[in-house]
Amino acid sequence: MEGKESPERVNSPIPSTSKTASGVFSSFQPYARSKGPILGLGTLFAASAVVPSTVVRPDVYFPPYLHRVGFSLVFGGAAYVLAAGDARNGSGIATAWSLTYLFLHLRRSLRPPFYPITLAMTTGTAACAALYGTEYFMYQT
Repeated sequence: MEGKESPERVNSPIPSTSKTASGVFSSFQPYARSKGPILGLGTLFAASAVVPSTVVRPDVYFPPYLHRVGFSLVFGGAAYVLAAGDARNGSGIATAWSLTYLFLHLRRSLRPPFYPITLAMTTGTAACAALYGTEYFMYQT
C-alpha cells in the first residue's frame, strides 16, 4: 500500500484537518463547525439594515447602512462555506470578519446611551468571534 491512501480518506470529500476538542469547548465545538450561529448573526445584520437611521436619536451610535448590509453578506458567505463542509475556511472567514466589525464598532457601540440593536449586533459578533476563533486557532491543524 505504498503511495495509496486509506479507503476512508479517498471517499472523504474534504480531508479532515481538525482535532476534537476536550474539556469546556467540547460541548461548543459542534456549533463552531455549523452554519447556525453565523447565519443568525448575518440575519440580524440584514434585519438591522431595514431600520432607518432616523429612528435612532442623534446621540446614539448606529453603524452605517453599508456596514450593516456588507457584514450581513459576508456573514452569509461564511455560513455558505460552513454549510459546504469546509470548517477551516468557514471558521476563518467568520473569525476575521467578526474581529473586523469589532475593531470598527466596539468602542462606539458600548458608549451610553445604548441602542438595543447595536448592542445585539456587537454581542453576537463578539460571541461568533470567540466561537469560530477558538475553532480556527486552537483546533484546526
